[in-house]
Parts: sequence; C-alpha cells; structure tokens
Amino acid sequence: MVRIRYRVLTLLVLLFCSIAVALPSATLAQERVNPRGTLKVVDLLYVTRSIRANYAEGLVTLDKDGDFVHCLAESWKWIGERTIEFKLRQGVSFHNGEKFNAEAVRVNWEAYKALGFPERGFMTIPDETTFEIVDEYTVRFTFPEPDGLALAKFTAFVQVAPAFLGKLKFTDGYWGFLPEAGPWGTGPFKLVEGGATIGKLSDRAVLEAYDKYWDPRYPKVKTVIFDNTLLKDVEETTRLCRETEGAVDIVSFIRPLDTFKVATSPFAKVVKSRDSTQTHSGINQRKEGSKWKDIRLRKALNYAINREELLEYGVKGNAYNLGGHVPPGARGHNPNLTLYTYDTTKAKALLAEAGYPNGFEMTFIAPETQRLEAQVMKTMFERIGLKVKLEVSPWPEWLHKVWVRSEKEAQAQEWDVSVCYNGDTYGHTGVSHLSVPYLDSSQIRWIEYDSTYERMWKEMAATVDEAAQDEKMRQLEQYLYDHAYVIFIYSALNLYAINKAVNFVPQKNAALRLKETSVADNHWSVRSSADAAKPAKGQAK
Repeated sequence: MVRIRYRVLTLLVLLFCSIAVALPSATLAQERVNPRGTLKVVDLLYVTRSIRANYAEGLVTLDKDGDFVHCLAESWKWIGERTIEFKLRQGVSFHNGEKFNAEAVRVNWEAYKALGFPERGFMTIPDETTFEIVDEYTVRFTFPEPDGLALAKFTAFVQVAPAFLGKLKFTDGYWGFLPEAGPWGTGPFKLVEGGATIGKLSDRAVLEAYDKYWDPRYPKVKTVIFDNTLLKDVEETTRLCRETEGAVDIVSFIRPLDTFKVATSPFAKVVKSRDSTQTHSGINQRKEGSKWKDIRLRKALNYAINREELLEYGVKGNAYNLGGHVPPGARGHNPNLTLYTYDTTKAKALLAEAGYPNGFEMTFIAPETQRLEAQVMKTMFERIGLKVKLEVSPWPEWLHKVWVRSEKEAQAQEWDVSVCYNGDTYGHTGVSHLSVPYLDSSQIRWIEYDSTYERMWKEMAATVDEAAQDEKMRQLEQYLYDHAYVIFIYSALNLYAINKAVNFVPQKNAALRLKETSVADNHWSVRSSADAAKPAKGQAK
C-alpha cells in the first residue's frame, strides 16, 4: 500500500512539473496579435527618445509603471557587488534578420566603448568594465567598482544589429539614436523613414510593426508617424487633435490651459498620468557676473513662490506634491523637509540685506509648454520688487539655452532663472532628479561647481544596497534645500491629448513607447481601410 501511494505521488509530482514547464512555452507560443491602424503623433518633449524607444531595446527596460523589468535579457542576477550576469532571451532577431545572442552583445559593447561619450557622462558604463561571454545566451559585466546605477545604465545601452555597427555609426556621441532609417533594432517597430538623432531631427519619422517581434502580444498598431513639423506650433498641434480626425492622434505634454479645450472636443480626450516628475526653477550662477552666487538672493526667490496659487492658476490643478522635491512614493523621497513658505516680507528683506532694496532686472526663460506657469511666476517675482523680462520659446530652442558643453558657453548665457521640468526617464531618482542642474557631468549644471555635492552624489551612485542608497538620496535632497540651489515647486501631472478612438497607455518614464497602445474599430485609419475594402454599389462582391 505504501509503495502504491508512493508511485501515485511520484506520478502526480511528475505531472505537475510537466505542466509547470509547459506553461511558459505555451505563453511564448500564443497567437501573434494582428496590428492594425495608424497613429499620428506629436511629442512636444522627448521626441528623439520616444522614437528610439519604439525601434530599439536594451537588456533591461522600464515598464509602464517605471519599474525595471526584463527585456532582451530574460533575467539578471548580481554576483557580488561588482558583477552582473544577464541570461539573454532566445529567439530574438534584429529587424534585418540577424540573430540576437551573446556575440551580438559583444559587438555592441565594443562599439559602445569606442563611441566615447554616450548619454550623460555619469550614465556611461565605464570603459574599465570587463565583458565576459559565459555561453551563447549568458553574459557578464564586471565593473571597476560597485555601481548602484547599473540597471538604469543598461536601459540606455540598447542593442543594434551588428551589420549596422560594421558600416555605420551613431552621431553626436549618443548611443542608439539612428541618423537615418534602417532595419537595425529589435523593438516592436522598425524605423522605415526619417531619423532620430539628438540635435538633428527629420520632419517626420515613420515606424512600421515588426512582424517577428519576440513578444507576440505587441505591437497592436501597424504604423506610427511622428510629425515633427508641428513641434514649433503648439497651438496648431492641439487644435488639429481636438478639431479634426486623421491629422494628429496623440499630443504629449500639452499645456494645462489646453486641457479645457480638449475636454470639450468631439474628437479628443485628455489623459493624465501621475508620474515621478519635478517642476523647479534653475538659478543661473554660472553666467558672467552672476548675482545668484549670493544665497540670500536664491532664498528670496524661494520665498516669493506661492505654490497654492501656482497650482490653481499655473497648472489649473494638474499637479501634486506641493513639496516640490522628489515626490512621495519615489525612491529617496525625504518626508522631513520643511520647504520655504510664501513670504514676500522675508523675500524683500533678503533682497535688501544683499544690497538690492529696490530689486534689479532679471531675465526669466521658459519652454512653451510651461508658458502659463512662467507668467504666474513672473508676477510673483515682481511682487518682491524684481523687474522681470520673460522669454518663452519652443522646447528645442529653450533646451539649447540650458544645455551647454563648456564653461565658456555657460558664462555667455544671459538668462537668470529658468522654469525646468524633470521626468524620471531612467527609473532612478538620483539620475533624474538629483543630477540636473547640480552635477558637473550632467551638462545642465547651473550652480557653481560644488565639490561636496559631487562627492555625496558619487557615494550614492556607488551604493548597491537600495535602502542605503535611498538614505544617501535623502541627504542629497537636504543639501540642495539648505543651499537653495533651485526653486522647488511641485510635481506636475503629465498631460496628453488623445484621439477618443485610441486606447492610449502612458509610460511613466515619459517616453511615448507605443507597443501597448491600440485603436478602436471606429478609429479613422481602421474605418478608412474597411471602407476601401467594401465593393462599390453595383459592383460584384
């Protein structure tokens, strides 16, 4: 009897194991989705990054909630504090048919090192890192020292076809941004027209669904067209989305004031996403003869800001976290900070103490998407006696003023204060919210070089343990507050105008990765295709 029971139990265990092993295979073998429809897109903020997110992928990526997940690597593990091992996904091919495996990663790694300065300097995987192929689908990277930013770095280390790396190259030192169309990625879409190089953007970029994408659930849309001719005309872009069909389906990062018009549109709807964002104002200490090296003046600006008023009139209620620092729920959030309160009397006293009882002239700049916020802030600065010249420009033009590559360029900039927006594009607070505009290697440093902050940040970046790293980020937040290096305001909601027949899935890393987005039966591109397929009256079926 005991022997019979043992045999039955053994058979049950074997049956369970066979089912458990078969389940993943069944999942991978599921029927491939049939993509349909066309999306016309205008990305008012991260257009080059958004285009790349659709044709290229890394070993690791961020999901729609901003968390690190497997991508071209099906798993990863740490071996000690300096070595990370990736098990690569099998059955993946590049758009040109080449096989993705450890050898492809090696070719990418050699080209990546040769490029010199991809992404921001502190986001580059160090040259001293050693690469090892364990087997055809297993690789290891060993860093020269512990690296607490490793996963964030690998999201940017996208993989491209070895054939591309053999005959072409990336421009401007930025890894993965294609200067022209070609079948070079592994992503859900192939880039078939245009280019997506930072600083050199084609009038439009066209992506087509990749019919051999490794995840058969995606993409759900057949064609995506980024119309970049509309980037400089926010008014026309939002008008086309809300008043017409077939011109613009998705507009990212619309202005808060536009939400009212879109909400009453027969064609479009507003989608709001509560992401890890930070709206603040950079204070230019690097311009020649800058007054802002005086902390009293920086504190005066902070006391001039009424966040409640800005919430009501600047973003029409489309913000949260009036603390303005790293938002609650994000790694490194410091709940113990007590921010500067709105106090014009204290602000005026600080101006007088610094030698400016009657204020002085200042230039205030902002991107078009934050025009209304800037106008409200201009009024606040004028209340404390400052004479403010406001300059609003399209986002690319504004970026050229705040993103500089040399001390000479920085000194030549004439602006004093700028409205700035940070989205967490890397899934890591230290990278997204604590580097700009403070860290020298961020290329958007507007404080005086601060060796103490640089040291603290590097110690945080070298900390692998998450709890310990979070504490170091809280200390960095406190340091920034104590030195009044910027004006902290709030966390803005990311706002989108979307065609009502589009099932849009926002990504909390702020890029428009569209593999999960689909169109309904009544979408203009599906209707027109169906109508074209119908026989004309009197014509035989």
